[in-house]
Amino acid sequence: MVTVSAAEQSGSKWVVSALYTYPVKACQGVSMDSSPVTETGLAYDRKWMIVNAKSGRFLTQRQVPRLALVQVSINAPWLELSAPSMSSVLRLPLHPKDTELGPPTKVRVWYDDVLGRCCGEQASLWLSEFVGRPVRLLYKDPNSSRLVSRYVPPANLCKVPVQSAFADVHPFHIVTDISLDEINRHVPHKLSFANFRPNIVLSATDSAALPYDEEAWTQIEFEDKRHWSMYVISRTPRCTVPNVDPKTGQMSTDGEPMASMRKFRCVDPGNPKAVCFGMQAVPSNIGQNICVGQSVTVCERGSHSLTEPL
Repeated sequence: MVTVSAAEQSGSKWVVSALYTYPVKACQGVSMDSSPVTETGLAYDRKWMIVNAKSGRFLTQRQVPRLALVQVSINAPWLELSAPSMSSVLRLPLHPKDTELGPPTKVRVWYDDVLGRCCGEQASLWLSEFVGRPVRLLYKDPNSSRLVSRYVPPANLCKVPVQSAFADVHPFHIVTDISLDEINRHVPHKLSFANFRPNIVLSATDSAALPYDEEAWTQIEFEDKRHWSMYVISRTPRCTVPNVDPKTGQMSTDGEPMASMRKFRCVDPGNPKAVCFGMQAVPSNIGQNICVGQSVTVCERGSHSLTEPL
């Protein structure tokens, strides 16, 4: 990592322009004005996950594109799910009691075994009707931790162990609006942030800022009563989820936008076949708030590779 001098920081000022949490993995996100920074990301992020009732494998828009149509609302003390074809709203406690959950069940999320607990028959029936196959809804077991082992900073940098709930890997996903604008210059149909499901969207405050500048960041600092930082860990390899139209819940038949992105976004030296967009990040500490309008400064730069840790 390379520390950026004050002179070099010109053009490195950004602002948080949007925050999104995704309580139910693969369903719609919820826009937030602010959120506490928790061990596993923004409040409620990927605390729930849908799994195949028979195999136990988790389901995303790759297998069930119409999950993009499931609207998620946070109306404390409830999490509410609704969908165009469903006559009822599924209401779940935001902070379920131990007695409201089934026994711990081990489920594989890419590289990790994670403990989840079934949210009950009503949730299973509602989602099974919408998905069209038997599924269950799991809540991340609050009594267990999922420690992230891939691409984490040295322990002397992060004051808390890196964790996530049911996210693919890291607790935070960052994109910039100018990078999305640049993507849209090279794909046949305009894409939105919903195609890429970021937690944090940053906008440049300097007109000289460049697209994909975030791929050279290794540490960014957030302005607050007490400054705090995030370590930018790695690029985000994309699967086929960006090919799902968030408005219709249908997977494209022509392979777009990924077919076009493959021509110009295979940029990681560690995995040159991976189509990359967005950056994974972890906080240096927790408990503080992140909010829209917060200023962000790039304080360290370096290189990234999907085969090597930060």
